Amino acid sequence: MRFRDGLTISAAVTWLPETTESAYAQVADGLLDPDGPASAGVVEVPVSHDTSAPDMAVLAGRDALSRAGVEAADVGLLLHSWIYHQGHDFWSPAHYVADGVGATAAVPFGVQQMCHAGAMALHTAAVQLTADPSLSTALVTTADRFASAGFDRWRGDYQVAYGDGATAAVLGRSGPGLRLVAHTVHAAPEMESMYRGDDGFSPAPLTHSRPIDIRRTKRAFLEAGGMDRFAKTGPEAVRDVLLRALEEAGLAPEDPRIRCVALPRLGPKVLELMYLPVIRELVRAKPVHFGAHTGHLGCGDIVANLADIVREDLLAPGEFALVLTGGGGFTWSCLVVQQPGDR
Repeated sequence: MRFRDGLTISAAVTWLPETTESAYAQVADGLLDPDGPASAGVVEVPVSHDTSAPDMAVLAGRDALSRAGVEAADVGLLLHSWIYHQGHDFWSPAHYVADGVGATAAVPFGVQQMCHAGAMALHTAAVQLTADPSLSTALVTTADRFASAGFDRWRGDYQVAYGDGATAAVLGRSGPGLRLVAHTVHAAPEMESMYRGDDGFSPAPLTHSRPIDIRRTKRAFLEAGGMDRFAKTGPEAVRDVLLRALEEAGLAPEDPRIRCVALPRLGPKVLELMYLPVIRELVRAKPVHFGAHTGHLGCGDIVANLADIVREDLLAPGEFALVLTGGGGFTWSCLVVQQPGDR
């Protein structure tokens, strides 16, 4: 979808706990294989011992609103996304986040789409702003805390380490900030069993395993021939969203104004399987990976990448960034943003 001119991300922030766990310390303690840090593409990950995921989202949301110069009372829509337990079993964390940031006039709701949920929340907010003239500001938050009581951040999955943290983005129709240009989405629901495996449907959380064992379901998916299909479907989906995003943004693949392509915060093997060959073939822009000190932030990777693009001042006026992401189910997307200025 190409968005109307003037739609902007007024602020994008990442909130991380100060405590970290070192990948190399995990190796030294015999808890992680020696190739674990390189396989996951991380040096360390942030770990929250005391702050819940929704509370991290509140802190990120307040920071984003402050940076954007937006009053919380002016937020008309709040979308909160997560992939793991938010602290209560039967509850709406989106409403908690809205109350915590002071967005008393906002309509809060949650977006759950595995690791693509943050991207889908951005997309939904942009569509709402485009369609509803009465809506002036939307706030998107993501947050997860992968506490060891139910999730092994280092060994629960292949080629990825999970970091705790939150992100937030303020979207509006005008003002300073990155311009939202286009966002394309591609789904392959026939791949959903990667995270289900051959497990039956359980009556309660953590029935199948404690902590959650993603490797088990992936092994079942592999044994059923799913990985061969995924190795074909994934790159095709990335190619589709990238080419359509360029077309909708009015950009040629070789356009020198495309400064960078931001990657999900996953391990090198996954990136080489699904993303990097397509990028190298189609565009001249440099792939960038920001995850060495955060690990995978679940559905927060896309907003964290936007925050780092701004923080590192990667875009000159008129330049573009492509932001790729994907998530179990499966869904992939490509977001096109531009630094305003002379073209």
